[in-house]
Amino acid sequence: MKLVYISHPFGGKEENLIEIQAIIENILLNRDDVTPISPVHSFGFLYDFLSYAKGLGLCLDLLCKCDEMWVYGDYLTSKGCRTEIAFCESCNIPYRIMNEKGE
Repeated sequence: MKLVYISHPFGGKEENLIEIQAIIENILLNRDDVTPISPVHSFGFLYDFLSYAKGLGLCLDLLCKCDEMWVYGDYLTSKGCRTEIAFCESCNIPYRIMNEKGE
């Protein structure tokens, strides 16, 4: 199974958490070859506890353990998503920009 890091804007917003959950449910229903990894579900509860830099660092530590990254949502307006993309590019981690249907 391939470990796929799910990149999606968060910003501490409940609606983004719900969108990510729906994405993960869709992946699990339609893909037998992928284990989705959600940094928001791993560290989102620490959003107001840790500094932004520390939280993002934890996410990047998790990302470097994954086989690839799939990017969802309005990633262009998200500093975190843009940083994750740059990290993938610098570390040669494959990534894909996904549409709303997960393609």
